[in-house]
Amino acid sequence: MKNLIPFLILLFGFAANSQQLGLVISGNDASETKIIDSIGYPKSFANAKAIESEAKALSAKLGRIGFLSAEIVGNSKTNDSTFTYKFSLGQRTKTVRIYLGKNPELKMLAFPNEKDTVSLEISQTETFLNNALQTLEKKGYSLAKLQLVNIRKQGNSLMADLNIDTGKQRVVNDIVFSGYDKMPEGHKRNIRRLYKNKTFNQETLQNLYNDVGKYRFLNQTKYPEILFTTDTTKVYVYVEKAKPSRFDGLIGFANDEANSKLVFSGYLDLLLVNFVNTGEEFSLYWKSDGKEQRTFNASIELPYIFKSRFGVKAALNIFKQDSTFQNTKTAIDIGYYFNYNTRLYLGYQSTESSDIQNQNNFSINDYENRFATVNLDYIDYKIDDFLFPEKTRLFFKVGIGSRDSNLQKNSQLFAEANLRHNFYLNDKNIVNVKSLNYYLSSDTYIINELYRFGGINSIRGFQESSLQANFLSSILTEYRYVLAPNLYVHSIIDYGYFVDETSNRRDSLLGLGFGFGLQTKTGLLNLVYANGSTGDQPIKLSNSIVHLSLKANF
Repeated sequence: MKNLIPFLILLFGFAANSQQLGLVISGNDASETKIIDSIGYPKSFANAKAIESEAKALSAKLGRIGFLSAEIVGNSKTNDSTFTYKFSLGQRTKTVRIYLGKNPELKMLAFPNEKDTVSLEISQTETFLNNALQTLEKKGYSLAKLQLVNIRKQGNSLMADLNIDTGKQRVVNDIVFSGYDKMPEGHKRNIRRLYKNKTFNQETLQNLYNDVGKYRFLNQTKYPEILFTTDTTKVYVYVEKAKPSRFDGLIGFANDEANSKLVFSGYLDLLLVNFVNTGEEFSLYWKSDGKEQRTFNASIELPYIFKSRFGVKAALNIFKQDSTFQNTKTAIDIGYYFNYNTRLYLGYQSTESSDIQNQNNFSINDYENRFATVNLDYIDYKIDDFLFPEKTRLFFKVGIGSRDSNLQKNSQLFAEANLRHNFYLNDKNIVNVKSLNYYLSSDTYIINELYRFGGINSIRGFQESSLQANFLSSILTEYRYVLAPNLYVHSIIDYGYFVDETSNRRDSLLGLGFGFGLQTKTGLLNLVYANGSTGDQPIKLSNSIVHLSLKANF
């Protein structure tokens, strides 16, 4: 019993400390109390100071709906836990007439569609003035002030004049980048070119934040800040160097007993972005199955050369099909940057193909082709999406040229369109749709000039570059479900139709499967299981292919 008494004292003491205080508010009569109740107020509070603050807040609410003379006429503590406040509301003022025409020029800035005098319900006054401030802010008057003066009462209405002080119209005079001293000057210049002398408002600031966020080699450490001086407006952008470069690779070794030599197999996928602080992009891709196919791709792009709006890119592609043929393609393009993510290129590309076995027939032949090309590249990011930052990608390319072979010369035209977009049903459900399309127009075709496709980056369920066509149209879909901020699962439904004139083959392709992605500290781990079939061919589990990749960021 002796031990129980201290416990009960402690228990009741805790209950007393956690006790809520009640509030009851009334008016001078039942009708005033009804008005107060219709506005509403919390009934319980943690302490007396919170009750006092709520009473003042209610007084302000009453004033906004027209009870301008409302006041607290009494308050008392009914018991240990209840406070009572009494209000006198007075006569309600229902409308206010505001004269806007004191300065016609300023009136046209803030109220372009209003008459010189407006009549409002008094409850709408605050919204009316805030809307006017927003109108001025969008026009660059960020520090504008509005004030009702010469206020007088007339019956149940108020009369007032409006003073408008717009201040100086603000434009973006300078943009200061802080936090990354070696940020490429061309990229700084581009941002300044887009925004310098632009009307300053919150929309401009948000657009600036979004555009800087499209530089994948930058992280913004906080939202831009503004420094207003008497004559200038400076925007401070806080950035740091990000890690957009990535590496994915697997290399194997085997003995070729027939030729008594060591054979390499595997793949290497390397992307270097802004590695030397010039904003450059360098990519290297190598893949070999050790037997039939070898692929080597390398490209580099230098944006904003000489701090201009132009960039240059070059590419080398080598593809070898066992001992049948080898294609070597080179390309160079000059690009015009409408902005960092919208680019138009004019270029030249050529391919030299060697018939390794010197068959020199109509199916496989030595040839050279040359094309003048134009292509448009557009990309849009969802910068707050950790797993799928690339929201939209559009790539269109057209080339006009000719092909010279040992047998004949042909004029040719090719067109390529790659489209990709994420449809966000909600935060956890995303539908990714991708379309790969290619067309080569020629009087005759040879096998070693055809478009190669199949694999994890095109129609899944087929071996890499195992399919060929002079025409391809495809739609590749994934339904993605986000299980956690760094984990998602997805379905695979890929469909394509292709034409191969060298074999008079027209067929459809279907790839079905599933996969998952896991964002780790190292990078994105992706596992895909897919099964591919053609035409009316039944789906066989034995044809299934597993694609595994880990793209490490650095």
